[in-house]
Amino acid sequence: MIAVWLFASIGCSNDKIQDTQTEVGNKVLGLYPPAGGLGTSVEVEIEANRPTFSLRDTSVDFGEGITVDRVEVDDNLHVRTQITIAADAELGGRDVSILSDGASYSMEDSFSIVSESFIIDPPNGKMGELIEVGILGKNTVFEPGRTWPNFGNDIEVLDFTVLSDTLAEARISIAPDAAPGWRNVTVDSGDGNYSVLYDGFKIDRVSLAASFDPLEAEQGKQVEFTIRARGTDFLSSNPRIIFFDRFGENPDIVINDITVLDAENLYGRMTLSNAAALGNRDVVIETISESVRVPDAFEVIGGDWDLSQVAISLDFSVRRVIDPTTCELIERVNAYAMFYVPLNPPCGGGGGMGQPPPSPTPYDNNGVFEYPQGSGGGGEEDCPFPLTLPAGDFVWFESDANIVPLQKTFDGASGTIYYTNNNLTLNDYVAGQMYDLHTQGEEGGLGEYLLEGVQPTVPAHWDWLSPNLCGLSHDRSTDFEFRWTPAMTYPDAIFAVFMDGILEVNGNPGFAGTFPWDDGQHQFLSSEMSQLQAGPLDFRAYSYIEGPEFGLPDSVIQDNQSDSVFILSTMFSVE
Repeated sequence: MIAVWLFASIGCSNDKIQDTQTEVGNKVLGLYPPAGGLGTSVEVEIEANRPTFSLRDTSVDFGEGITVDRVEVDDNLHVRTQITIAADAELGGRDVSILSDGASYSMEDSFSIVSESFIIDPPNGKMGELIEVGILGKNTVFEPGRTWPNFGNDIEVLDFTVLSDTLAEARISIAPDAAPGWRNVTVDSGDGNYSVLYDGFKIDRVSLAASFDPLEAEQGKQVEFTIRARGTDFLSSNPRIIFFDRFGENPDIVINDITVLDAENLYGRMTLSNAAALGNRDVVIETISESVRVPDAFEVIGGDWDLSQVAISLDFSVRRVIDPTTCELIERVNAYAMFYVPLNPPCGGGGGMGQPPPSPTPYDNNGVFEYPQGSGGGGEEDCPFPLTLPAGDFVWFESDANIVPLQKTFDGASGTIYYTNNNLTLNDYVAGQMYDLHTQGEEGGLGEYLLEGVQPTVPAHWDWLSPNLCGLSHDRSTDFEFRWTPAMTYPDAIFAVFMDGILEVNGNPGFAGTFPWDDGQHQFLSSEMSQLQAGPLDFRAYSYIEGPEFGLPDSVIQDNQSDSVFILSTMFSVE
């Protein structure tokens, strides 16, 4: 079936729309579809309400630029004609002339030529099936975030991906009780116009269906489930089960095992994250040959938490950035605390708020290294947000030097509760301290606690002295010498310098790094600098300290460990 784009306000239905009708004497002639795209071949049906067409002598003319390849008279009420529209045919409406057994009929302005068209594959699916549909356009401009298709009632578009101006993919789910037959497909361009693909997709009478038991599953629990289906073939390959919430596919439920009983029945076990999103879930069962979806298969309900499960994340740091364009020094001092229940089952292998640099042994030992493939990102796994807990309107860090308050903040996008203070200055960050953590306490959350000596700050405030990093262009054939005011890190903390770039030897991402003795001066040799390609480098110099392990007195999690960093970052180039 050839698809046609129409920029007009035309609705969709399962029945064919006689968009163009012409009354000739006591006869009414209808034509469908009423449009075709440049450079396409279209089958057009013409229907009369009274006997009109001769089985032996009927011809149809669509005018200049349209070749009639075939005319088939099904009976004296119906004619089918295959036409080819030239790539340079004139756009717009035109008359269609019919000559049959000596009688002529003219259907004025009954067919239009439009510039854009597309085809879809596959053009059909089963009731209850979930399938991927490719959309290939001609003279189209598909736009991510703006273009969106509609397949009519009882077909839900779960996902739509624009691959290019003329190529896109839609993931659609056909309702188990969808009406079989042909239906029009529309594509909304996002600017008020939309396009129609007449009889573009057919729902077959063959159906797939499935049911899921149980109807409820609790956060943090391992749950046995049963799937009973109709028309499926679970024996064709190992089934894959995917869970969808109202935002799309959600991996916060882990399938432990699946046992296939026969082609239409299976059971298994699943573990819900203790932070699994609440609400109804759709279940999709995929095999090598088909996919079936169970809408609103079960509901995720809330689980309980207790103090023995609570972990703590803390941070108190100074971050300085030299703007490479304006040379402005931007300084941010931030204090942060979050009380949470770690994800169970774990997700992504994460551990806390970040990993410290490797141990600096020995000092003053430079190196140039390649980043492992796949490093540098946040990981591909889409982890749920953990359950976070309130501990009052405020919590605060306190030492003999000062008190740093942190205010409760709620992130509506993720639903997380955390405590922060983003309005601090370097006067608030007192170097060389071990701060206590105080919680105010809140009913329904954490109580009032005092955790002594859990948040460190680096031993000393330090400044970069030379060279001037803003606008710097360094010759790789010379040593890169640099100086700073000593941060007095040894032996409790470290000082480190890294330059990220591209390795000369293989073109892969890499870095030059060192843990210099904290005496205020060091250098990268020209032999090391020359191993990085000419171009921009991301530069980082920082001191880092890590605090002792700690935890709430009622929690089994006693390996929380806070850290603090005093970091300077910018970008400069090497030649």
